[in-house]
Amino acid sequence: MIKPWLRFFRVVNLPTVPGDIWVGAVATWSVFGMIVDYGTPLFNATIAGTLLYMYGLADNDIVGAKTDVGRPIPDGQISLRAARIARALCLLGVLVVGLVPDPVSLCPLPSAWWFAASALLVTILVYNRTKSWALMGLCRGLNAACGVAVAYGAACRYSECSNPSLEEFWPVGAVVLIWTVYIAAVTKYSEGEEMDATKKRRVGLLIGAIIYLQIIALLLFQSGVVVLLAVALVVMRLMKRLLPEVSAS
Repeated sequence: MIKPWLRFFRVVNLPTVPGDIWVGAVATWSVFGMIVDYGTPLFNATIAGTLLYMYGLADNDIVGAKTDVGRPIPDGQISLRAARIARALCLLGVLVVGLVPDPVSLCPLPSAWWFAASALLVTILVYNRTKSWALMGLCRGLNAACGVAVAYGAACRYSECSNPSLEEFWPVGAVVLIWTVYIAAVTKYSEGEEMDATKKRRVGLLIGAIIYLQIIALLLFQSGVVVLLAVALVVMRLMKRLLPEVSAS
């Protein structure tokens, strides 16, 4: 019975989630000349971000339990009660991981991350109930903002840093904005894809391109994290080949 849960959490899309966070973090470190050695906060933020994304997917299916034909809940493969428990466990996981102390500073994830993650949670809940293409873009943009928040917050724990001015921060803000606009545009374009096979293929390519854009961004910022993202790319492609029926958007 694992396959319905793989479809429920859309596992083929999950490898793109850490990339949002990494790009935001690496962009911040690069722009402000910070050294990328704060592994624990970034790792925790990556796990928490993925769990928050999974929470959003679970909430989306629960909201559409009576109308989303072809999904595991309407098909009777997963009960509504089980789905709600899974959703709650995902949110609990976010809270637990967010509170895990960094072994060096002995602090949980920085307050800036909690603010960005809370904004992302609210946006997810509103999107699932409105299906606004603009909010979908904002969800992924805020995911990248979580990476910005954890990078800057973690760096300030290890060294003195002042609040950046808007002029200093604009390159990082531009990265988040580009991410937001791209996802929003793809979401808007995808409307009605179920009725057009050609359009559906194009949308699939545009969504698949997310991970390539993440790799390019990391290369531009000269980050070794690109190796991890390349592994994520391989995993995503393998899942698409091994579990093609799971690749529902």
